[in-house]
Amino acid sequence: MGLFNNLTTAGLEETTDRLGGGGRIIDTDIYSGRIAVAYHGVSQKGAQFIALHFKHDDQEYKETIYITNQKGENFFLNKDDKTKKVPLPGFVVIDDLCLIATEKPLCEQETEEKVVNIYDYDLKKEVPKSVQVLTGLTDAPISFGIIRTLEDKTKKNDQTGEYEPTGETREVNSIEKVFHTELHLTVPEARAGKDRGEFWDAWLAKNKGQIRDKTKKDGAKSGAPAGAAPGSAAPAAAAQARPSLFGAKK
Repeated sequence: MGLFNNLTTAGLEETTDRLGGGGRIIDTDIYSGRIAVAYHGVSQKGAQFIALHFKHDDQEYKETIYITNQKGENFFLNKDDKTKKVPLPGFVVIDDLCLIATEKPLCEQETEEKVVNIYDYDLKKEVPKSVQVLTGLTDAPISFGIIRTLEDKTKKNDQTGEYEPTGETREVNSIEKVFHTELHLTVPEARAGKDRGEFWDAWLAKNKGQIRDKTKKDGAKSGAPAGAAPGSAAPAAAAQARPSLFGAKK
């Protein structure tokens, strides 16, 4: 049984392309490059993540992307309709990456134990550690829409147990969208039968060079996770019955 077999899109709301209204911080843009390594990990509280090392323009971008919550679920419930399961934004990013790079979703990816240099916060340096690497993603060409965001620094309130803004801010980057480098296609566009992507240019027109402000002002509450998009759901088809999303378009 594979490591991700239970993390399918079956029963989840289908995602669409939407224009939403953190090493070294880079500007908001679409960056093309290759995956140096992608490996699986689990947080101290049980949430699963994929750590990505992405090489572009002689630089390396690293991001830890959570694909489940602490319960091991890859979705959250729609706040307006609790019967609808909306995939976590991080899961969508990784699942789309897998589909574009390998034509297979995350739940069909194979892993292999390999030694990777990982930063150790106690030792304050990178040390070699054994991790489960998604081998199908290694050296895969890919393009990411990466957002530069301003957010509040937070600190845990010992009395309430909640994390609260400290009054200071920081800038972070995060991957918001995944594109096929040659065709400029997103997964929703490929599923819709398009031969060339249109959302690439729309995403750039909306976001390029922008800094997204997520700081809380005047008691404003943050909404649902960015990138989550409800739609009509369809169970995942068996691997042998799934048509190629990108192969016939090149």
